[in-house]
Amino acid sequence: MAPSSKPERGGASGGKRGTAEAGRGARREHVVRQLERVKISGQLSPRLFRKLPPRVCVSLKSIVDEHFLCAGHIFLGFSKCGRYVLSYTSSSGDDDFSFYIYHLYWWEFNVHSKLKMVRQVRLFQDEEIYSDLYLTVCEWPSDSSKVIVFGFNTRSSNGLLINMMMSDENHRDIYISTVAMPPLVHCPSCRDMAIAHPGDTNAKCLQHGFMLHTKYQVVYPFPTFQPAFQLKKDQVVLLNTSYSLVACAVSVHTSDDSSFCQILYDRSRQPRSAVGEVCHTTVPSPCSTSSKDALERDNGSYRSVAAVQQPVSVPLQDMENHVSPAVAMAKEFVADIFRRAKEAKGSTPTEEEAGSGLEYFLDSGAVGQGTLASWDLGKNSGSCLHSSGILSSASSGTGSMSDMGSPKDSPSAELESQPVEPGYVNYTKLRYVLEPSDLSEAEDEYEDDKISLPFVVTDLRGRNLKLLKERAVCQGQYLTVEQLTLDFEYVINEVIRNDASWSKQFCSFSDYDIVILEVCPETNQVIINIGLLLLAFPSPDEEGQLRPKTYHTSLKVAWDLNTGVFVTVSVGDLTEVKGQTSGSVWSSYRKSCVDMVMKWLVPESSGRYVNRMTNEALHKGCSLKFLADNERYTWIVL
Repeated sequence: MAPSSKPERGGASGGKRGTAEAGRGARREHVVRQLERVKISGQLSPRLFRKLPPRVCVSLKSIVDEHFLCAGHIFLGFSKCGRYVLSYTSSSGDDDFSFYIYHLYWWEFNVHSKLKMVRQVRLFQDEEIYSDLYLTVCEWPSDSSKVIVFGFNTRSSNGLLINMMMSDENHRDIYISTVAMPPLVHCPSCRDMAIAHPGDTNAKCLQHGFMLHTKYQVVYPFPTFQPAFQLKKDQVVLLNTSYSLVACAVSVHTSDDSSFCQILYDRSRQPRSAVGEVCHTTVPSPCSTSSKDALERDNGSYRSVAAVQQPVSVPLQDMENHVSPAVAMAKEFVADIFRRAKEAKGSTPTEEEAGSGLEYFLDSGAVGQGTLASWDLGKNSGSCLHSSGILSSASSGTGSMSDMGSPKDSPSAELESQPVEPGYVNYTKLRYVLEPSDLSEAEDEYEDDKISLPFVVTDLRGRNLKLLKERAVCQGQYLTVEQLTLDFEYVINEVIRNDASWSKQFCSFSDYDIVILEVCPETNQVIINIGLLLLAFPSPDEEGQLRPKTYHTSLKVAWDLNTGVFVTVSVGDLTEVKGQTSGSVWSSYRKSCVDMVMKWLVPESSGRYVNRMTNEALHKGCSLKFLADNERYTWIVL
């Protein structure tokens, strides 16, 4: 053999080893690059380690008794803390007239022992649910005190009961339950409750033993469920009801809690009233109502209107007679209404007629309560209704009085220093204590038409809690439920009227779809995109076109949860809809929203995410392969 043959063979062998080592080095570099990306993004991709070692994988059958699996438990996943595994059951009768009943379960998880059930609650208090629901159980980024369960039906089943109860496929029921998490350790209040109710596992303090339920309907195009945005701010959930965006905050406090901070709508941040300016009110133009108005009126939904600034003079003789500034303002305001009404008919009102109108308003207590908002006094094109300079009718009149030299300690000066609430702000705050009340008392709490969504607050046994009166003083723990509402159709009208370059072409809008683009928990700003189908006249450049056409556009709006005020971010151009169905329009619109969100997306840290568990796999006719606790690298193999 030639001397050179060994080196050649060795060289060939060495080349193979070098190629293999290079391949392993490339894989090592790939892993290193992935780990470097973890440092940048704060998230570890689940694709990096597709399989876990057997020592951290647990079989579900080995930790759950067989009779629980036979009972139909559907296991959803781990809680964010890793301590609990959640499951649910749904049951219904054998006939077509039975309703579904849902229960949610918490199981304490230990790697080397069986699951231990620590809590069982019934979801969606006493609701008559007539089809199997898509369920999603979520946890807030940093609020570990409660979970929120979303349930909705697609109404795709063909059962007899569904066919009888469903007359319109364009509606979808949304069910929501918020449930307190089981305590990691028994707090002193829970121990006191356990002593007072021996043997009752559901005897918990309010912090660890409340449930909150609500239900509402949405219409086509059905709003998308976006837990990453709707739950991005701790303790707050944003609910798109098709007609309004409702921000709901749920929190538990104690009577001696000195650090209580209202979560929504800080009145101290409202804009102050301007000297010499008072405001009238206006309602949206009748030509700008959509097809959703009818159902909204049927549901009794509260619709508020905003105020427009308008200077009004006050006679000096009223000041000389020491008349209250508010009364003087109301008198002049109502007199001005009657003058305008008479002038429109070609005559002038007498003092008696104006006075009788004033007496009606004063006797009925309308002054300062928003009743005057039902009058349409025209539009003030010089002021934007949704800007920070909005004044409300309740504080009108103070500026004009100060122009006449009123002292700083006068009532007008006091009112002038008060924050001004925009007329379209709809905010409520209710408090509950852990004293079960009867059903009649629970129904009385919803008589206020400002409450956008009627909540039912119960203990773990399903008994309604007691609603505290507004000025009642409570001892111990109490639950606060806040609601702040933004009316979509009001926003659409105001944005078009004040900020759209094509407002003069606009006739009416027929439908709209709302997508949340971003939520900033630090500034309490919510960015929404309003897709709009509307009728408008063609632009003046299109000669010979006299009939309105159907267009699509989008309006981007920022809503401040601190003040309730919204501002226009941008108004899109009109795009003519040619031969497209509404379904194709909304499909392409939502795709554009997804593309926009993905461009803006900034990854959160590993701890700042919304934990989401769903039964989607069940509805697709399959099962999850495992339940993963990615933070602790533990799997339960199903």
